[in-house]
Amino acid sequence: MKIQLIRNFGVALLAAASLYAQGSQQLNVQIPFGFHVGDTTLPSGEYTVDTDAAQGVVRLRSADSKSSVMILSNSVETHDTPSQGKLVFNRYGEEYFLSQIWKPGNNLGRELRKSHREIEVAASARRGLESIMARSR
Repeated sequence: MKIQLIRNFGVALLAAASLYAQGSQQLNVQIPFGFHVGDTTLPSGEYTVDTDAAQGVVRLRSADSKSSVMILSNSVETHDTPSQGKLVFNRYGEEYFLSQIWKPGNNLGRELRKSHREIEVAASARRGLESIMARSR
């Protein structure tokens, strides 16, 4: 069986998003596609993303409060401090998997482990990996 090379590229989404502070800094972001967070599948829509729920825990909650998930994450660092908050998704075919969360003005972000589903989909993907970003304004 051939080993596939997976390429990463960033694509900025036109996603209406805003940022606000309320105790801890949270991101509000409009995600125009359904996506996976760990073993949970969430529908498209507006979400609040909180990386300060507990140490190492990321919480996503839909604006209508019908969908939510909490998941463990790892710290990740970049040399460039982002001026805008962003979510980074890995895309395989038509499936999107949340990969990273970055707050504006902070070079430390959160990275999610690949779920079993993402590993399976990535292994069988013929089109490779495409990283997608939803930016806050």
